[in-house]
Amino acid sequence: MISKFRKFIHETRGIAAIEFALIMPFMLIVYFGLFDITALVSMNRKVTYSASVVADLVAQNKTSVLKADIQNYFNAANMVMSPTPAAQVRVEVFGYRKSGLTISQIWKVDNGQASACGAAPATSAMDPLMVAGNDLVVARVCMTYEVYAANFLGHSIVNASSFFIGESITQRPRSTLKLTCYNTTVGGAVCS
Repeated sequence: MISKFRKFIHETRGIAAIEFALIMPFMLIVYFGLFDITALVSMNRKVTYSASVVADLVAQNKTSVLKADIQNYFNAANMVMSPTPAAQVRVEVFGYRKSGLTISQIWKVDNGQASACGAAPATSAMDPLMVAGNDLVVARVCMTYEVYAANFLGHSIVNASSFFIGESITQRPRSTLKLTCYNTTVGGAVCS
């Protein structure tokens, strides 16, 4: 009996299979975790760049911008976010104006995709950036990132199946103090 036990302890065949069985689950978790972290960082950069592109394009307009032009800027954001489907990305643009000491939202346009990024941006943070009669353009992009590891390893192991990613970029109009968005023609109905 003791000799069989000693023989069993010194046996080396099958060690690799046992090590593989013990290490493989850990390696899969590390692999998919690193994949998701890398993809999440990349997606966060794309969201930030998309918001920057839209804010910059809107801020370049002189005195007014048409809603159709802003829709084209949304297409630029979609190209930045590619290959993420446009239906999963929300893009919102706000125009704020300061009159005296009051900052108010003058117009808003969104791409109508995904769910809203949240409440309108707070005007308290804009006050140091504005003077009376000066406008600000706020572009906001958001999306929900679905965790791949959760689909493969299970939602209970990962603890979260999605993350909200969003970014707001604020810019002053470049060529004018006031920038108004109109639905179809300059001087017509203001974008809402």
